Amino acid sequence: MLAVALVSALTLVGCGPGSKQDLVNKVKPGMTKEEVEQALGKNNGYDAVDVPLLGKNETLKYNASDGVVVINIQNGKVLGIVATEEKKTDGK
Repeated sequence: MLAVALVSALTLVGCGPGSKQDLVNKVKPGMTKEEVEQALGKNNGYDAVDVPLLGKNETLKYNASDGVVVINIQNGKVLGIVATEEKKTDGK
Protein backbone atom coordinates (compact mmCIF):
# COMPACT_ATOMS: atom_id res chain seq x y z
CA MET A 1 0.00 0.00 0.00
CA LEU A 2 2.85 2.37 0.85
CA ALA A 3 4.46 1.67 -2.53
CA VAL A 4 1.23 2.61 -4.34
CA ALA A 5 0.99 5.87 -2.38
CA LEU A 6 4.64 6.71 -3.14
CA VAL A 7 4.23 6.05 -6.87
CA SER A 8 1.04 8.15 -6.93
CA ALA A 9 2.76 11.04 -5.18
CA LEU A 10 5.71 10.96 -7.57
CA THR A 11 3.36 10.85 -10.55
CA LEU A 12 1.49 13.93 -9.33
CA VAL A 13 4.75 15.85 -8.86
CA GLY A 14 5.68 15.10 -12.46
CA CYS A 15 2.35 16.48 -13.72
CA GLY A 16 3.00 20.07 -12.60
CA PRO A 17 4.00 22.82 -14.98
CA GLY A 18 7.39 22.44 -16.60
CA SER A 19 10.16 24.99 -16.42
CA LYS A 20 10.13 28.13 -18.54
CA GLN A 21 12.67 26.47 -20.84
CA ASP A 22 10.49 23.35 -21.19
CA LEU A 23 7.55 25.49 -22.31
CA VAL A 24 9.61 27.71 -24.62
CA ASN A 25 11.08 24.63 -26.33
CA LYS A 26 7.56 23.49 -27.30
CA VAL A 27 6.62 26.73 -29.10
CA LYS A 28 8.03 27.99 -32.39
CA PRO A 29 7.49 31.26 -34.26
CA GLY A 30 4.76 30.88 -36.88
CA MET A 31 2.68 28.39 -34.88
CA THR A 32 -1.04 29.11 -34.66
CA LYS A 33 -2.82 29.74 -31.36
CA GLU A 34 -4.43 26.32 -31.71
CA GLU A 35 -1.02 24.65 -32.13
CA VAL A 36 0.28 26.46 -29.03
CA GLU A 37 -2.74 25.32 -27.02
CA GLN A 38 -2.26 21.78 -28.28
CA ALA A 39 1.41 21.83 -27.20
CA LEU A 40 0.98 23.63 -23.85
CA GLY A 41 -2.67 23.21 -22.88
CA LYS A 42 -5.01 25.88 -21.56
CA ASN A 43 -3.34 29.22 -20.89
CA ASN A 44 -3.32 30.93 -17.49
CA GLY A 45 -3.94 34.39 -18.91
CA TYR A 46 -5.25 35.82 -22.18
CA ASP A 47 -5.55 39.29 -23.67
CA ALA A 48 -6.43 40.46 -27.18
CA VAL A 49 -6.52 43.83 -28.91
CA ASP A 50 -7.07 44.96 -32.49
CA VAL A 51 -4.15 47.14 -33.57
CA PRO A 52 -4.83 49.50 -36.50
CA LEU A 53 -2.85 48.50 -39.61
CA LEU A 54 -1.37 45.48 -37.81
CA GLY A 55 -4.43 43.37 -37.02
CA LYS A 56 -5.28 41.28 -33.98
CA ASN A 57 -2.62 40.99 -31.27
CA GLU A 58 -3.12 38.22 -28.69
CA THR A 59 -1.08 37.53 -25.56
CA LEU A 60 -1.10 34.11 -23.89
CA LYS A 61 0.47 33.56 -20.47
CA TYR A 62 1.53 30.17 -19.17
CA ASN A 63 2.68 29.47 -15.62
CA ALA A 64 5.95 27.55 -15.36
CA SER A 65 7.56 26.07 -12.29
CA ASP A 66 10.09 28.93 -12.27
CA GLY A 67 8.14 31.90 -13.68
CA VAL A 68 5.84 32.75 -16.56
CA VAL A 69 6.08 32.34 -20.34
CA VAL A 70 4.37 35.04 -22.41
CA ILE A 71 3.51 34.26 -26.04
CA ASN A 72 2.63 37.05 -28.45
CA ILE A 73 0.43 36.11 -31.40
CA GLN A 74 -0.01 38.57 -34.28
CA ASN A 75 -2.70 37.82 -36.88
CA GLY A 76 -3.02 34.21 -35.78
CA LYS A 77 0.70 33.29 -35.72
CA VAL A 78 3.29 33.26 -32.92
CA LEU A 79 5.46 36.35 -33.26
CA GLY A 80 7.39 36.26 -29.99
CA ILE A 81 8.03 34.13 -26.89
CA VAL A 82 9.32 35.63 -23.64
CA ALA A 83 10.20 33.83 -20.40
CA THR A 84 9.86 36.15 -17.42
CA GLU A 85 10.56 36.11 -13.72
CA GLU A 86 7.13 37.58 -12.97
CA LYS A 87 4.91 35.83 -10.46
CA LYS A 88 2.48 33.24 -11.74
CA THR A 89 -0.79 34.58 -13.07
CA ASP A 90 -4.15 33.42 -11.77
CA GLY A 91 -5.94 33.83 -15.11
CA LYS A 92 -7.44 37.26 -14.40
